[in-house]
Amino acid sequence: MTKDLYWGAGQAARAPRPPFVFVQEDHSGTKPKVRVTDADGVFWTAKFPSQSRTGSEVHAEIAASRLVWALGYFVEEHYFVANETITGVTGVRQRTSYALGPDGRFSAARFERRQPDVSNEGRWDLDDNPFAGSRELSGLKILAMLLNNWDARLDNTAIRRMAGPTGLEDRYLLSDLGTAFGQMPGASIRPTRWNVKDYQTSSFIRGLVGDRLVFCHGLNGAPPLSVPLEHARWLSSLASQLTHAQIRRAFQASGADSAEIDGFTTVLVERIERLQHAIDGHAGETPECA
Repeated sequence: MTKDLYWGAGQAARAPRPPFVFVQEDHSGTKPKVRVTDADGVFWTAKFPSQSRTGSEVHAEIAASRLVWALGYFVEEHYFVANETITGVTGVRQRTSYALGPDGRFSAARFERRQPDVSNEGRWDLDDNPFAGSRELSGLKILAMLLNNWDARLDNTAIRRMAGPTGLEDRYLLSDLGTAFGQMPGASIRPTRWNVKDYQTSSFIRGLVGDRLVFCHGLNGAPPLSVPLEHARWLSSLASQLTHAQIRRAFQASGADSAEIDGFTTVLVERIERLQHAIDGHAGETPECA
């Protein structure tokens, strides 16, 4: 696999360019966001780190989008922007005002490109959809477990209609990957995101049950995920093609510091190896489920 995980679904020429000008506050979701234009007149949604006790999702969302894209799935076009200014900011709510200085200065943000030729066609159910029973759908769910993206649910999905090779096509994607790389929730466990220690110590795979691979957790608090072994083998074969250097590029793109890049890369490489280990039927996975 030769994909560049630094730019992911985007590219250097499409990255946001200052100066940034305030358009309006984005009230969707629970995180501080504003809509802006850049030097090229491109519209962006800028999401800032929140004060959530579960951790910041700005870095997590960018790194996760690179990895999900690398394995063949559609993602939003994201970029990390740091230490810039948005001019003309007025009338934002408290949740956003703490992320922006009085002069519109911010320290970190995830910029998501807004394209006028792409329409939002609603959401899709992760269980009831046109891909039910396919290895590709199982693979997307396995990725949620691999990255510990614990908030994979209906409200965080999207169907984007855009021009494809043969005309208009509907692309199904997870539109919010910001709860990745932390601790999955449990009976007495609070979920976290973007936390190397929690990601490293979080339980992952229960093991083989017949011809299915069972994980320790489910999507959005559902029972533990169970997928056909052949589907898991397919996803594992793709993930195993990612090199250590490629995975590092995904975390570098997120604005992570050197310790985070090293830590998250090491854990993800180990998790990919554990996935293959479980698929091969080796014992020793059951005790790790809390």
